[in-house]
Amino acid sequence: MDSDSYGIIALGLGLGNALGAGVGVAIGAVTGDLPFWLGMGIGLGASLGTAMGVVVSRDGEAGEMDGPEKVESV
Repeated sequence: MDSDSYGIIALGLGLGNALGAGVGVAIGAVTGDLPFWLGMGIGLGASLGTAMGVVVSRDGEAGEMDGPEKVESV
C-alpha cells in the first residue's frame, strides 16, 4: 500500500469516529447508559471506518495483501 492511500484511510477513520460517537451519544441518551454506548459507538465506528478506508484505497478490492504490503520474514 503506497503512502497516497493513508489519507483515504485516515478520512475513513475520522468519519467512522464522528458517526460512531454521534450514534453512541444518541443511543446512550435514550437508554441512560451513555459511557457504554459512547465507547461502543466510537469503537465500532473506528473499525468500520478504517475498513472502509482500506477498501476505497484499494479501488474496491479487499482481497489478500499485495506483494509490497506483505512482511517477509527471514
